[in-house]
Order: sequence, then C-alpha cells, then structure tokens
Amino acid sequence: MTGTIVTLILLVALESAILAATPFLMPPTECFTVTVPPSAKADLRVRALYRSYALIMAALAAIGILAMAIALPRADEGTATVTVTAATLLPIVASFALMLSARARVRALKRAEGWTAETARSAAVVADASIPQPIPLAWELLHLILVAVLAAYALLSYDRLPALIPLHASFDGTVDSYAEKSLGTVLFPALMAAFMGIVFAFVHWGILRSKRPVDPAAPMTSALAYGRFARTQSIVMLVGGLALSACTGTMFFLSTIGSVSLGTAGIITAIAVLAFAGAEIWVAVRLGQSGGRLAAELRVGDELAHDEDSHWKLGSFYVNPDDPSIFVPKRFGVGWTTNFGRPATWLLIALFVALTVGFIFAVDALMG
Repeated sequence: MTGTIVTLILLVALESAILAATPFLMPPTECFTVTVPPSAKADLRVRALYRSYALIMAALAAIGILAMAIALPRADEGTATVTVTAATLLPIVASFALMLSARARVRALKRAEGWTAETARSAAVVADASIPQPIPLAWELLHLILVAVLAAYALLSYDRLPALIPLHASFDGTVDSYAEKSLGTVLFPALMAAFMGIVFAFVHWGILRSKRPVDPAAPMTSALAYGRFARTQSIVMLVGGLALSACTGTMFFLSTIGSVSLGTAGIITAIAVLAFAGAEIWVAVRLGQSGGRLAAELRVGDELAHDEDSHWKLGSFYVNPDDPSIFVPKRFGVGWTTNFGRPATWLLIALFVALTVGFIFAVDALMG
C-alpha cells in the first residue's frame, strides 16, 4: 500500500471522526439543531439518539475505509477516483440524513415536554476588554509576502528548471502528466497561494462580520465563550492558511527540480492538510462550536431563553430576512454559515463562484 493511499485513508478517517463527533460539540442549548434547555441532553431518549448517531457514523466510516484499503492498491485510475469520491461523500450524506432523523425526534420530544421559551428575550453585551476578539484582518497581508517570495523564486530559478514540469501522478506515484516550462507553469505556486490567500482572507472577514450569539440567560458567559472560539479560529485560519500555501509552493518546486517525487510532494502536502484539520479538531474539542463546551462549563441555570428553530431550514440553512447578519455560527458543524435570507449573501456566493471559475480558467490558460 503506497503512501498516497495511506494518506487518503487517513483523510477520510479524519473527516469521518469530525462528522461523528459533531453533535457532541454543539452548544449546551442545541441538540441536533433544535433549541433545548441544557438539561435535555441528559434525557435518556436524547442520549440514545447521540449514541445511535455516533455508532452508525463509525460503522459507515469503517466500511468506507475498508473499501479503500481493499480496492485502491489494485484499482485503475478511474476506479480509484470513484472509490475515493464515494468514501468521501458517504459520511457527509449519512451525517446529514442522520441529523434530519434525530432532529425530527428531538422536535417531537420538545413539543411533548414543553421545552419552549416562556418569553421573548434579547440581550446585548456592552463592549468589554475582557471579551476576546478575532485577530485583525490586516494579518492576512502576510499572504502577499508569501506570494511575492514564491513568484520571485520562480523567476530567479527559471533557467535552472527542467523543460518539462510534472503536473500529476497516479496512485502508485508514477508521473503521468507534464507541461512545458513557461512563465505560467513556474508561477503556478504563486497563483495558487494568491487564490488560497483570498479564500482564507474571506473566511477571516466572515468571522469578523459574523453574528455574535448571545444567550439572554447568560449574556457575559456566552459572549466570553464565543469570543475565545472566534479568536482561536481566526488564528488557526491564518497560520494554517500560510502553512498550506507555503507547503504547496515548496513541494511544487522541489518536485520540479527532482529533489522529491511528485507523489511524495503530494503526500507531504496532504500531511499538512491533516495537521491543519487536526488543529481545527483541537479547537472544536477544547471549545466546542461557538465556544459551546466552554459555555456549558460556565453557564448556570437551565432556562431556555430564546428559540430560532423556525429560521433553520432542514437544521442547516439559516433563512431570516429580518436578521441583518450575513454570517452566523452553524447549528450542526464547526464554523460559520450564511444567512440565505439576505440578498447580500447570494451576491457574495456569486462573487465567490466567479472567482473560483476565473481561477480555474486562468490556470488552464497558463498551463496551456
């Protein structure tokens, strides 16, 4: 079994682990995307839903990983691609389906038990120096330095680079695609770093602009917990984005001059992705989604003070035209999602799609 296959299996295993752990990382007042009092999670019926979700996800992950371990070593390129794609998508689809099933049961239980907010309450937290904030967006300018370094190295090393640049390797590590040396091909790492920098800067901007959830029953506690979560995430995104861009560019040049094989370069890059994902998991486990685990440690009382269930369609899509926020913390998963009820959200999605398509066409033109 090649290092590439092992790395792919590890990536799928890590993805499955994150999805399996997702319900346990949510804030104390959310259960399978349904607003509940914190004590509801101790209910035996709710605990059974958590247990069955985790067991089914673990079983499906094992099936996918076993299928990859058996099929990939002897599969052709097409079959290997289908196998990896299926093993990657299966946990995502299964997680969403299981969430919807558990959500329906929790909603029925919520109605039966009368878990509702007695009054509509809101709360605001006055700016407080003790509440952590995400790091400033200006830190993302470090990506420009990285892009400049990669571009400068490519131009200064142009004459020493080989006439043919390796672009793709099969699962066994054999290079099966080359491109003729040109300014476009040697500047590809800098272009990739620029694109990744834009993406990470956009995510960072979204964190800064996100709605900051405040629990009316514990405003300072929830603000402190979310502040720590947002600040830690912004740091991980910055450091992780720079590390991934630098690793991708460095490995490209090393494979081009023959210091490492393209397959090895791909494995090292995948390991960098695993490290980045590991950092995200650490944040999720330590703090929980939106700082939920920290909030649970600090929160007192069992009051259900607000309920936004009606705005979460299928538990995952936030639609609230009356909420000016474009970005909001996810109800199921770690990170943020968008408010699909705001026209600005659809404009941002269109711009991001246009940027991605433009990048793909630019790379195709450069490589051509």
